Formats: sequence, structure tokens, C-alpha cells
Amino acid sequence: MERMHFQDGITLVAGVVLVATPFVFAITPPEGMSLTLLIANFAIAGVAAIILGAPALFYFRKWEEWLDIVLGVWLVASPWVLGFTYSPMAMWIAIACGIVIAAMGIWRTVEENGEHAY
Repeated sequence: MERMHFQDGITLVAGVVLVATPFVFAITPPEGMSLTLLIANFAIAGVAAIILGAPALFYFRKWEEWLDIVLGVWLVASPWVLGFTYSPMAMWIAIACGIVIAAMGIWRTVEENGEHAY
């Protein structure tokens, strides 16, 4: 068993924030727009971050870190792709969590490559 890595814990926390966001903050879409897609995006991305972060606390698998990076990039792009830039709070939470998740994945990948370089 490897030592625990704080980066995976941060990814896990970001996932919890994503899942909680639509329920904690009163996000109201413009008239005629559904909130379902926004909630699904936050819930699915949050659960994915939790699923990727929890086991990675104990065992490093490079593919999990790469999925974190992909998930983070998706979250940064999602406000424009899904059209929820109308809600600055939701937009910035998605962007912030995306940056954090991608950064933690990159950090762990670089860290792991550095540990095996010698």
C-alpha cells in the first residue's frame, strides 16, 4: 500500500462540492431554459471525481490521474458547451473545480514520474 496523497483528497473534496452545488446554491436558469442539464453535469462530474479520488488515495494508477485531467478540462469548458454562463456562480464553481481537479491530476502524474526517474 502506498502512502496517501493529499492531491487525491483535494479531488475528492472538489467532487463533493460539485455534487452539492446545485442543491446548496439557488441557481435559476433564464426563462425557458431547463436546470436539469446543469444539475446532471454537476452531479455526474462530482460523482466521477469522488469515484476517481477515493481509491487513488491509496493506490496510484496513472489512468485515474489522466481521467482527472480530462474531467477537469471538461468542467472548465462545460459552462460554454452546455450554455450555463448565465449563472456566474455555477460557471465559476465549474471552472474552479475543473482547474483544481486537472491540476491535482497533473501534479500526481508529474510527482509519480519524478519518483521513478531515479
